[in-house]
Amino acid sequence: MTHDELQPLLDAWLDHELDPGTALAVDEHLRDCGPCSAWLTERRALLGQLQLADLRYPLPPQLTARIATQLGTPRRRPAVREPWFGALAAGLIAAIGGFLLGHSWPQAPDRRAELVGASVRAQLSAHPMDVLSSDHHTVKPWLSTQLPFSPPVPELTDQGEVLLGARVDYLGSMRVAALVYQHGHHQINVYIWPRAAMRLDTRPGTLDGYHLLITQAGAFTAAMVSDLSAAELAAFRDRWRAHAEAGGDRG
Repeated sequence: MTHDELQPLLDAWLDHELDPGTALAVDEHLRDCGPCSAWLTERRALLGQLQLADLRYPLPPQLTARIATQLGTPRRRPAVREPWFGALAAGLIAAIGGFLLGHSWPQAPDRRAELVGASVRAQLSAHPMDVLSSDHHTVKPWLSTQLPFSPPVPELTDQGEVLLGARVDYLGSMRVAALVYQHGHHQINVYIWPRAAMRLDTRPGTLDGYHLLITQAGAFTAAMVSDLSAAELAAFRDRWRAHAEAGGDRG
């Protein structure tokens, strides 16, 4: 696909609305296109500012008092209803119901689905990691230069998992660390961000054959995505969290 064909897809790519094949094509284009990458950086910064901005304003005291007064005053009901009133009410209810069925209201972003989608796209990508190393002395400093925080990077080689490397990914407009581990024939993506920056439902989940576990480790939240069995991923989560909370990156 050409630059002109891909450019209109950037907003949909940012909102995780593209199918995996198209999303992968946009990923490849963004690595080589300076203008599109610059636009994406500006758009993410704008989204971050909107999320942080307090756009709610209190009602003026006078208006609040007027509304309270009106709501507190009982209205007199007419003694007799015209015959057409019931038919009109039924028609209005049917019209409103049809409108609601035909229109979808905006929904809050599903961050848990975003994590699974990011993991799938990374595995399909020809460039799934930004830094390739099994040494936390290499991975951790690199992530610290790319992010406003320094995430834990446990090495779990003696536990059966091999650290392959890491990349910087996005959860909404927030930059997060993404560690990649190898467990047998399976990969595990571990997404890390400061605990106070975003809170997610920590219940286990499954989407498209991938299991998702979210845990807390000190000041950080870690989300783990893999096609491992639920039991194996839970055991990995416990080992990873123990090493991260102990403050030792070496396993």
